[in-house]
Amino acid sequence: MRNNRNKFERIQFVRDLDFNTEENILINPKDSDDKYLKFLKNLDECSIRTFNELDGHFCPAYPIVKKEEAIKLIKSLKQKKYNIILATPINPADCLFAGAVMKSGDKIITEIANGPGTVRRVTHEGKIDKRYFNINTDNEKLNECLKEINDCYLDNIIFEFSYYNHPIGYKKQNFIVWEITDDGTNNSRI
Repeated sequence: MRNNRNKFERIQFVRDLDFNTEENILINPKDSDDKYLKFLKNLDECSIRTFNELDGHFCPAYPIVKKEEAIKLIKSLKQKKYNIILATPINPADCLFAGAVMKSGDKIITEIANGPGTVRRVTHEGKIDKRYFNINTDNEKLNECLKEINDCYLDNIIFEFSYYNHPIGYKKQNFIVWEITDDGTNNSRI
């Protein structure tokens, strides 16, 4: 069964699986301004990611945005019918590595880009510094991430993740899973 969840629902599903995720809210194009203004009230900066049915995987993303600029961006993005994921900021400069893991049966394939940067370096730009074909690598921090991913009951899944030099996300851990998607085989359970 193909994944019918939208980007925000996939992020929430990651949280339901007990992985660390960003602190965020979803803003639909029809939502009132009060919703995002309340979220931004105690923040100086935020992160904005977007999705819609037309642009698929290549929608605009803004890792760190000042509050005043974010308000302008949100209004513009809503007019263009984007759904917006508004989150507390996580600075890509603090990322040690980011990547994607495909988990299928007893196989794990991991592609990472060394930091600083975002997971989009791997998923969108195809910039891969290292590729691994098992759970034991030459990187102890990556091994921690892979153990947690491997322990997940899901199969035929791609995990997008990052590892930071300090705790981040709602669980305040160094390791964060941004999103999961099926691997295209139609065999996933998400």
